[in-house]
Amino acid sequence: MNMVQSNYRLYTWVKNSLCLSIALLILAGCGGKGPESKAELAVQGFLSGDISRDGRYALIGSIHHGGSLWDVAKKERLFDWNHAADEKSLIRAASISGDGTLAATAVEDNVVLWETATGKSVAFWKAPARVLAMELSWDGRYALLGMNNRTAMYFDMQAGSRVFTFEHQAEVRSVGVSDDGRWGITGGDDLTAKVWDLKSGKQVQQFTHQNQIKTVAISSKGKYGFTTSQREDSIVWDLVSGEPVLKLPNRYTNFTSARFSDDESTLLLGTFQGKLSMIAVPSGTVESTWQASPRKAYGGASSKAVTAAVFSNKPGGVIALMSDGMLQEFAK
Repeated sequence: MNMVQSNYRLYTWVKNSLCLSIALLILAGCGGKGPESKAELAVQGFLSGDISRDGRYALIGSIHHGGSLWDVAKKERLFDWNHAADEKSLIRAASISGDGTLAATAVEDNVVLWETATGKSVAFWKAPARVLAMELSWDGRYALLGMNNRTAMYFDMQAGSRVFTFEHQAEVRSVGVSDDGRWGITGGDDLTAKVWDLKSGKQVQQFTHQNQIKTVAISSKGKYGFTTSQREDSIVWDLVSGEPVLKLPNRYTNFTSARFSDDESTLLLGTFQGKLSMIAVPSGTVESTWQASPRKAYGGASSKAVTAAVFSNKPGGVIALMSDGMLQEFAK
């Protein structure tokens, strides 16, 4: 190798390293634009929540007032959803189907399926164990449940029957289903994330971290998966090869929400500190960042962890539910 080639390679390495370092500083830092608008949906905060993919509905499990479905544009409560009459249910897992027609709520081991148009409950089932995480398939026909009995279950919501049981060695705290219904991902306290073929029930990939995995996500057609663990790199994986395509070495950033864009080109991440970032995949370019504003500067409602976030219909915009009970909208 001659001197010119050596110097050029050194220049390229330094330039790329500097660009990635700057991007990671932006991702981890406290900067970012504030919300364009915000509204209170729960006085004392959320136990769980989800937002429909089109940004029309928000489903929340309030700490003191049970479950409810909201119209995001009007900031109006549409329906109160609780699992028993005269009860404010402690809903710890909630999901809206990809097409927005159905929603599910979980209280301990009880799961209820609801129609978003009418607010009526259409089915009720008892899971094998306490449900910690849940995601409905695109049409709401199926649900992937993460439970505290060291398993995840792929459940037919229409037939009311188990399709597959997926084994872990500890509690399963995060799950995801691809929009095409072919692939599922589960993450647990056993330090592993596993990818499953939802047609055959077979495990196709396993990714191991050094700490408990709290948040996973899968892209619409199962091209990419995301896993994160505290004090470790957060990783975007190629689910065909099983190789990492992007590492985000933000070891002291706790990602609480993750979602891929419909075209699988962008990853939307939310943190425990209320930071939202839109990241290009696989380049790692940070396209936009926002910082949620807490309802209170301190006290019981000061937390602003991102419970759920989606890409809004406004180009480059984001809608997010924060753990302090606020719905916040962000513009590009």
